[in-house]
Amino acid sequence: MPAGSVPPARLAALAELAGASWAGAGAPVRLCSRARRLLGQPAAVPLRALLRRLERAGRHALIHAGRNAVQNAPIIVPVRFRLPDEGELYLELRVAAAAQGGIEAAILDRTEDRLRIEHLHDQVEHLWYTVELNPQLPWLAEAGRGITRVTDRYLQMVGLSRDEALGFVGWMKVLHPDDVEPMQMAVGQAMLTGSRLDVRVRLRAASGEYRWVRSQAFPRRNRDGEILQWYGYTEDIHEVVLQEIETRWAAEHDALTGLPNRALFNRRLDDLIERASRDLSRVGLIMIDLDNFKDVNDIFGHDAGDRLLQQFARILRETICIEATIARLGGDEFAILLPNLARPEIVDELIEQIFQQLKTPLRLDGRDFDCRTSAGWAIYPVTAQSASELFKHADIALYEAKNAGRGRYLGFEPSMKNAMQRRVAMINIGREAVENNRLMPYYQPQISLDTGEIIGFETLLRRRDRNGQICLPGTIAEAFNDFEVAEAIGIAMLDMVIADMIDWRDKGLDCGKISINASAAEFRNRDFINRLINHSDGAGIPRERLVIEVTEGVFVGRSAPLVGEMIAELKQAGFGISLDDFGTGYASLTHLREIPVDSLKIDRSFIVDLFGEQGEDSAAIVSAIIRLSQGLGMTVVAEGIETHRQAQFLRQHGCAVGQGFLFGRPAPKAAIDLMLGEARKSA
Repeated sequence: MPAGSVPPARLAALAELAGASWAGAGAPVRLCSRARRLLGQPAAVPLRALLRRLERAGRHALIHAGRNAVQNAPIIVPVRFRLPDEGELYLELRVAAAAQGGIEAAILDRTEDRLRIEHLHDQVEHLWYTVELNPQLPWLAEAGRGITRVTDRYLQMVGLSRDEALGFVGWMKVLHPDDVEPMQMAVGQAMLTGSRLDVRVRLRAASGEYRWVRSQAFPRRNRDGEILQWYGYTEDIHEVVLQEIETRWAAEHDALTGLPNRALFNRRLDDLIERASRDLSRVGLIMIDLDNFKDVNDIFGHDAGDRLLQQFARILRETICIEATIARLGGDEFAILLPNLARPEIVDELIEQIFQQLKTPLRLDGRDFDCRTSAGWAIYPVTAQSASELFKHADIALYEAKNAGRGRYLGFEPSMKNAMQRRVAMINIGREAVENNRLMPYYQPQISLDTGEIIGFETLLRRRDRNGQICLPGTIAEAFNDFEVAEAIGIAMLDMVIADMIDWRDKGLDCGKISINASAAEFRNRDFINRLINHSDGAGIPRERLVIEVTEGVFVGRSAPLVGEMIAELKQAGFGISLDDFGTGYASLTHLREIPVDSLKIDRSFIVDLFGEQGEDSAAIVSAIIRLSQGLGMTVVAEGIETHRQAQFLRQHGCAVGQGFLFGRPAPKAAIDLMLGEARKSA
């Protein structure tokens, strides 16, 4: 119908909504002013042009509605309209037959509503993905009903039906037995106090394995503060917990042996002593280490030492069948902590079992290795009143066992404490003497028994105390058993001897050969050889002018192969080698055969007794030693000569060199300067 035929009242009503009318084929679509503003179109626009601005589905829907509107009730058609500026409108067209013929439509702008709906849809979708894709599994609970809602993913994880999972006991069906009580306590505490729930427990998964989860819940309250619901979630933290367990295990255990380390041992010791003080029980502590373990590293290498420690740890684990904590405290030091000790004899029995197992040699690199240990023990509260005292007393007992000859065990006794304090004092005095330059060399002359000439000196250590008094080495005897202090003493003495030899040379005084006593500690470190070479060469002193004196003590234990190698290297480097105190050891002849010795010193105990009650025996031994040395091409030095009769006997039997009070007492360098000066004048 012609647009002019639309009653004015009708167009006014359409204008309130934004309206359009179409008279029929060939006629343009007439738009009211509001429709023109909304759609950005002129008052009359071809139908085809408007249809092109609709999406395909909306276009077909509108055409279909127009065809049916003439015969049926008005039809609502949603469409998306593309504006001239490329914007879009979401429209709702209410299409109906016009009273005068043709079609008319009311246009409602639903763009804002559509955008709001799409925004809400996006939010719902976001929340859905947050729940479905988040590792946290939400759940709801009520005070009177227990768990009231869980997710499908939770049901899939634990393998329960929804009915099985809900209520008060659903979670107990999949909870690890060890976690039931802690979980009940945590839930009860949260419900009682209204505080949040936060626990770590293990749930049985549908696969049958238990996995660590973290379960948290937060209360929702009404305006009166009453709890309406609990909003919770369960999160799988299995890998995180396993990593924490692994990290904690690594922090508390020794990586080499897998045993508890010192930190874990200390905590358990403190806990056991605290518990024992309450229930009046006893706690035993055994300290045990490998004898001469350092020699294993030096001779066979650290890899062999590590394997030895691993095998020793295995023996301890397999042998100790009672309740105990076996720990490696460091190096070759192990500790065995025995709680609820029924009787003290158990400690002895346990150590005997360990020693018995160690009688069978251990296999290292295809060779049998004899593993010996020493042990010390103490018992709380019998011989100690605190955790620190128990540890200290067991350690003192171990030291006493090693000092008594190794390969044995001792229980702590009060007298040991005094002995330990004396030893520690000696070591500290020795260390202080090195640090404050209180050490000095004394020299005792060595005389040719044939000519009476000075052919050299033995260097003897002396110490000046704080009062200026000169002290013998015996006052710091224990310092020579401490590797660190003993080595420091050796370095200080070598520095001073070399300095004295340089001074004698510069003064034109012939000191002959200087003998230096080397401790067992110095033969545990190959730097000793380099130090001798560097000092002598750096000072321009011929190496043969230095004689290294060793006693058979350095050959005791597993260090013997290393000592033998070092002596051979020293000999090859040009230094003299002298075997000191010959005749007092148990394997002297073996050493004479295996090591390159230049001279042999007869121990003073034989010289002193040459003409005593057992004179015949001593004389026979001395003459036999002299003949043996001559047969081996070695120089014989007799020390401790105090009388002319002793000197005459030794000279008559072929002893070449004598040393003792008869020829001169040990003296400082100043006195030796005078002695060498007199010798030069008389020459």
